[in-house]
Amino acid sequence: MKMFVVFVILLHVSQHALAVVVEVNEGERSVLLPCLFSGPIPEDNATVMWNRSDLHPKSVHLRRAGGDDLRGQNQRYKERTSMNRYAFITKDFSLTLRKPTKTDSGNYTCSISNGRQERPLRDIQLKVKDQQVEVKVREGSHSVILPCKTTPDLPEDTTVEWTRSDLGLMTVHVYANGNDNLMTQDEVYRDRTKMNEDLLRTGDLSLTLKQPTVRDSGGYICTIYRDKDILTQKVVLQVKEPFPSWAKAVLVLLVVLGVSGGLLFYFRHYFMSGECLLLHYP
Repeated sequence: MKMFVVFVILLHVSQHALAVVVEVNEGERSVLLPCLFSGPIPEDNATVMWNRSDLHPKSVHLRRAGGDDLRGQNQRYKERTSMNRYAFITKDFSLTLRKPTKTDSGNYTCSISNGRQERPLRDIQLKVKDQQVEVKVREGSHSVILPCKTTPDLPEDTTVEWTRSDLGLMTVHVYANGNDNLMTQDEVYRDRTKMNEDLLRTGDLSLTLKQPTVRDSGGYICTIYRDKDILTQKVVLQVKEPFPSWAKAVLVLLVVLGVSGGLLFYFRHYFMSGECLLLHYP
């Protein structure tokens, strides 16, 4: 009996340690909780369940072979969850959670059942953060740096994706397999992006954007695929318009008027002094 108890405790700790960490900023459109299955699908009563044990009811989403069954779903997730309609064919049971908030942070479990036995497939630790960095630069600058930093000495198979979150996840820059992978890069950013050469060692995944323009303003997401973890950081870039030519002209005019006013005051004082001397001259 003692050996059995020790085994159960070790198993629980091991499963918790293997939980995939998914990070997202509050306010994003959605976040994906990954859950892929490679085993055989039960022929009868196949059910996939997403649960969160610290809630009551604990059901986040339930999918049967015939479709979703959300009768027992916790109301805080109402109309915010979805799975691929072909999930039982592709064996991709990942869950999309829309409009994540900080209260969604917690541990989620993806399981499959045949009606008699339940098999846990994946534990996900979701972290919803409210941190975002704001960067301001004026159009015409040589470049701007969008910061993104994590722990150093990253695994060699780490993938980093920079995307535009406000334009349907437009691809800005991708680093994978030790090199830049710009096959899917949007042409708007062609030849304008660069990342550090030793980014895996330093953990500095910042992106340098050359010749920023006003249309580059918006939200950028740095997504880090580290082992099985998915970490994200958000940067909001604001590119201000260059100093308008009319404003420069107004500034020059104000300077000229200021100088002219000073000279007039000086000479007026000088002439008035001269007039006083003439009036008192015997």
